[in-house]
Amino acid sequence: MKPAFTRGFRLHLPGGAHLDGAEFPSGRVYVLDDPEYGLATAATSMEHLLEGYHSARVEWPGDLLVPLALFQDLAAAAAELAAAAPGQTADRARTVLGRLTEYLGADAMARTPHPTEDRTEKH
Repeated sequence: MKPAFTRGFRLHLPGGAHLDGAEFPSGRVYVLDDPEYGLATAATSMEHLLEGYHSARVEWPGDLLVPLALFQDLAAAAAELAAAAPGQTADRARTVLGRLTEYLGADAMARTPHPTEDRTEKH
């Protein structure tokens, strides 16, 4: 059954980048490769689109943000982090953030404040 309306999706590329896209009721799909310059890719179906984006993963609205296996992996890593000796916590924290970055995209690390950064709002 085809959707009655256009629906958006996110195309996760290997390396952590992601692209926004839309699937139309006809089955055609568009992905914004470079919105700043208006570059996009169009395909007659999602299957055809994915042939050009090897190893990409499609995220639909309502999909789990973090799959269960990744969540369990991160929970185990967080438990190890809590039990780590004080000198090992930074390395373990980087491991957890690395796994999140791998799944959520390269910007996850950039959005995470460094432990020594002042997190208070400056006026």
